[in-house]
Amino acid sequence: MPKSLTLVAQGVNWRNGNAVLETFLDELNEGCRRLLEHKLNQQLAAEASAWLGRELHQRRATLDRRGGQARCQRCGSPRRRDFSRNGHRRRQLQTLLGGVEVWYPRAVCRCGGSVTLPLKLLQPYQRFWDDIDGQIAQWAEWGISLRQMQASLSDTLASAVGIRRLNTCVQNLRQATRTPLRSVAPILLLDAIWVTVLRPTGERRRDRRGRRGRLRPVKRKHKVPLLVALGVWPSGQWEVLDWLIGEQEDYASWEALLLRLEARGVYRQRGLQLIVHDGNSGLRAALKQIYPQVPQQRCLFHKLRNLWQAITLPEPMDKTQARQYKRALLTAVRAIFYAADQAEAERLRDLFCCQWATTQPTLVATLCRDWDETVAFFTVHARFPDWPLARLRTTSLLERVNRLLRRLFRAAGAFHSNAGLCAAAARILLPHRAA
Repeated sequence: MPKSLTLVAQGVNWRNGNAVLETFLDELNEGCRRLLEHKLNQQLAAEASAWLGRELHQRRATLDRRGGQARCQRCGSPRRRDFSRNGHRRRQLQTLLGGVEVWYPRAVCRCGGSVTLPLKLLQPYQRFWDDIDGQIAQWAEWGISLRQMQASLSDTLASAVGIRRLNTCVQNLRQATRTPLRSVAPILLLDAIWVTVLRPTGERRRDRRGRRGRLRPVKRKHKVPLLVALGVWPSGQWEVLDWLIGEQEDYASWEALLLRLEARGVYRQRGLQLIVHDGNSGLRAALKQIYPQVPQQRCLFHKLRNLWQAITLPEPMDKTQARQYKRALLTAVRAIFYAADQAEAERLRDLFCCQWATTQPTLVATLCRDWDETVAFFTVHARFPDWPLARLRTTSLLERVNRLLRRLFRAAGAFHSNAGLCAAAARILLPHRAA
């Protein structure tokens, strides 16, 4: 039936427009809060009647002996004919409109035991309403930190909100990255960033707080990799596909991430054409097992960095001379990878190897190592000549995302749990996640 809302603003200076507006908004909020409270109690009573199989004041003798999902905690009986209403339990529920008083229905069995009613509207011991979870999810997509969420909600609700509660809500939103993708990017970038996590050693010691001190677990620093997968289109559009905290940057950790990507639809039949990575041995083994038909491209930035480190100085030089000598060699190497096609690149490679095989054997060996993966972009570009080569050669776009993560991780220093690390990573990655 239609509801009417009466707004009363007594004792207000009507010449002050701000005061009138604030009073109107406060009364509007209060009216909405009262209406929400009434609707919640009404819906809870309707759910209780549905689970008990009868309306208020209806006799149990009219019911059959069939059972339902409601069950007695003492005798285990599921028969609704054995249950009767047992009043209500008064509870406080926090919403974005303010505190709401709800009356949680109770039921009792003939044996005297309490009956559990599986109400969907309100869970047992639920303190916050679903609109607060929705607000937290929206903030997480905007990249707002947990501390900022906590401060804002504490002011709105006039009640403390724990970081653990916010973290749980963000992690539930994180599960949305497990759904199948509507479209698959043709280029997949993979990389890892290392971060420090504190883990308990099993020992305990007392701190200096209080007279006797508190018994606290002893933790040590551990380096763990955060594995990130980025989908890229030739136009430059990109999105974060998934991320995972591994124990090491090994086969098992990369396999877990790649299997999740494959489950979401990232495979060749849906348009995946190239995978670009930094050449990690564990990643290469996992790619060979899961994506054997997709071309793999070694990131040219990482390859050129390895070549720079492989240069041997022929004689003692100062820093300026050594830098000039290395730059001259690296310029010749870069010309190989920036050739017009793969045949020209192989011709320049052979000439370079013949010239420097004697004086720079380590450099030549590094250049020839994994040659097919280093120039795989030529094959893909021959099939798709309109695609910019800049998208096919390096993981530069993913490095930009990693730069944002490193900035946040440096400020944190170390994380006390994987859950805290996931929440921090979600602050950066969730706004860019794929749908």
